[in-house]
Amino acid sequence: MSLHLKPLPATRFEAWVTTARQRLIDRNRESGRRLGADAVGHVEQVFGDLFPEGGAASTTRVMRIVDDADGELGTLVLALSGQKMLLLDLDLDIGLGGAETLSDAQNEGLLALLLPIARDMGATQIGAQLFPQDTAGRVFAEQSGFEVASIQMVLEPLPVRDVAPHVEVSPMTAERFPRFAAASEEGFAHDLVASGRYTSEEAIAESHRQMVEELPDGLDTEGQEFFTASVDGTEVGILWFGMRRRDGRPQAFILDIEVAADQRRRGYGRALMHAAEREARRLGADSIGLHAFGFNTGAVDLYEQLGYRRTEESLLREV
Repeated sequence: MSLHLKPLPATRFEAWVTTARQRLIDRNRESGRRLGADAVGHVEQVFGDLFPEGGAASTTRVMRIVDDADGELGTLVLALSGQKMLLLDLDLDIGLGGAETLSDAQNEGLLALLLPIARDMGATQIGAQLFPQDTAGRVFAEQSGFEVASIQMVLEPLPVRDVAPHVEVSPMTAERFPRFAAASEEGFAHDLVASGRYTSEEAIAESHRQMVEELPDGLDTEGQEFFTASVDGTEVGILWFGMRRRDGRPQAFILDIEVAADQRRRGYGRALMHAAEREARRLGADSIGLHAFGFNTGAVDLYEQLGYRRTEESLLREV
């Protein structure tokens, strides 16, 4: 059975907005990505950005009903951002007969419908943000050649684990900070390119923008914590995390963690993560969040071994 995409009628727009807004709030909360009022605030911002004029019509946005000969299967929303067509809402968990996912043939048909739309909009990539419970969306992405570009993860509650006694993790000195900041900005730009999300020029600009935003006062920026790890007087790694709020509670969010290239595979990454837990508890946090690039499978494996769980993934596919 072939799939079809048909425009969402204007008469159904308000009802769709109400349902989609609550669906996104619920999925944020269920996944742990954002909780409580944080989820509501985020979703309100998303919908405000998506529909600034308050209606469905737009030259950079497509709203469609997905159906086949037996009826409607769900809805989707596409929005153009630069050269990426973002699959912002893929609600297909109402497959025929109560199935949780589309069939292989239906997934193939859906991709065949999306690619021409992306090309017509001038996109070179299709992107999707998926939560762990987005069953239909995840199956579609896996069968359609999408790759995980980045992963949001969280550890809660914080376990009590000791840092390896031979690894000394201490506050970063003012003398060390400039070299760290320059290397961190350069390294993040490199990772953005490697993730497939940015060109080299875009990555350099985005990395610099985020560095300025996070560290307006450099080492003295309030709520930012920097550490170096040493063994027998030799530096083996660095750690940077920022203190944030999650559902009204303090959360540490790891912004950079790096083991020196000649010191890897000696357990220092695990020691730095244990140090992050120790310092986060000291500052009153009861959870740690982090972002990992999909290509960095070694780091993701370590985080999952330590109890971190995925709360949201960003996926990409070339058009």
